[in-house]
Amino acid sequence: MTDEPNRNGTSAARQPLRILIVEDSEFDAILLERALIKGGLAAKCHRVHSAEGMIAALDSQSWDVILADHSMPAFSAPEALKLAQQRGLDIPFIIVSGHIEEETAVSAMKAGAHDYIMKDRLARLVPAVERELREAEMRRIQRKCEAELRHAHDELEIRVERRTAALREANVKLHAVLEERRRLETELLEIAENERRRIGFDLHDDLGQKLTGLLLLAKAHEQRLTNENHPAAPDAAHISDLIDQVMHHTHNLARHFSSLDASGDDLTSVLRSLATNVEKMFGIPCTITFKGDIPMLPANSTMQFYKIAQEAISNAVKHGKATRVWLSTHISGGRLIMTVKNDGIPFNLPEGKKSRMGLRIMNYRANTIGATFDIKPNQRNGTICTCTMPLPQSVSAKVDHVSVELLDPTASRVIAPALALKP
Repeated sequence: MTDEPNRNGTSAARQPLRILIVEDSEFDAILLERALIKGGLAAKCHRVHSAEGMIAALDSQSWDVILADHSMPAFSAPEALKLAQQRGLDIPFIIVSGHIEEETAVSAMKAGAHDYIMKDRLARLVPAVERELREAEMRRIQRKCEAELRHAHDELEIRVERRTAALREANVKLHAVLEERRRLETELLEIAENERRRIGFDLHDDLGQKLTGLLLLAKAHEQRLTNENHPAAPDAAHISDLIDQVMHHTHNLARHFSSLDASGDDLTSVLRSLATNVEKMFGIPCTITFKGDIPMLPANSTMQFYKIAQEAISNAVKHGKATRVWLSTHISGGRLIMTVKNDGIPFNLPEGKKSRMGLRIMNYRANTIGATFDIKPNQRNGTICTCTMPLPQSVSAKVDHVSVELLDPTASRVIAPALALKP
C-alpha cells in the first residue's frame, strides 16, 4: 500500500489504490483489475475510453496509477499521457497493450510513459505498479525537499540582505563615531598645545620677570651685606645663586613650552629643526638618518610626526636619562616609518602605559593621522619609539639614497655618513 491519495498519484497506507484504466474494452479492464487483486493489491478501478471521459476523471479526484491501452478507436495512450501532463500530474503511467512495436514503445517512454506491459504478460503488472508507486513517492519527496531547500535559501537570502543592511548602517554609524572621536582628539591636542604655549609665555613674561626682579634685589642685598662685612653675606650669596638657578630653569621651561611650532614645510626640515633644538635645550648629540626620498605630507601629518618625535626625545632625556638620541625616517612596504632611539634607561612598557600621559598623547597624535605608535626597550639599554603611517599607493619612494647627519653640541657641523654613530 502507499500513502494518502493526492494529486501527485500516491495513496494512503491500507487504502485501496485509485486506478484509472483507459480502455475501450470492458472485458480487458476487468482482466486488469483481477490481475491487480490477484497480485495482492487492493484496487478501486474506474474505466474511461475517451478524452472527455478522462478529463472528467482527472478533474473529479486524485489517482494513484493510470493504466492505458495504447490504441483505441477514439482515443490512445499518447493522448491520455498528454492530458495528464498538461495538468502537471506526476502519476505512474503504464501502457498495457495487446500488441505494440518496440519503436512505438520506446517513443512512448521518451514522451513520459513509465513502463509498458503486454496484455498476455499481466504477471508483470503488479511488480511494475509497485515499482512505479515507489519511484513516484521518491519523486514527491525529492520535490518536497527541493521546495523546502528553495524556501530556506530564499529566507537565508532575505536574512543576509537584512543583516548586510544592518551591518552597513552600523558601519556608517561607526565611521561617524570614529570621525567624531578623531575630531575630538584633534581638538584635545590643539587645546593642549595652546595651553602649553600659554604656560610657556606665562613662565617667560610673568614668572621670569618676577624672578629677574627678585634676583636683582637679592644681589643688591648681598652686595650691601658684603660691604658691611655682615655675617649673613654668604647666606645672601647662596640665596642669589639659588634664585639664578631657578630663573635659568624657568627660562628653559618657557623656551621648551613655547617652542612648539616646527620650522619648515617638509618632514626632513622639521626634524632637522627638532634636532637643533635638542642640542640647544638638552646639550646631547642627535643623529638623523633619512633613507629614500621622503614624500611631502599634509601639514597636519608633518606636525604630528614632529610632535611625536619631540615628546619621545623629551621623555628619553627627562625620564630615561639619555645622553644620545638617534632619529631615523625611511619608507618600507608603502609605509612611512619614523624611529626614535636613545641610550638611556630601558622603558618598562606595562608600567609606563598606565602611568604616563605623554604616551597617551603620542598615541592620540598617531591616531589622528591614521598611524600607529609603538614603544619598546632597545635590548639592554635605551628605548625605541616607532611611528608608522601608511602612504597612498600613488606615492612612490626611492630607497637607494641615505643621508646621515650628526649634530654635535660642541661644533655646528655635519659629520660624513661613514662616521655616523649607530645605536
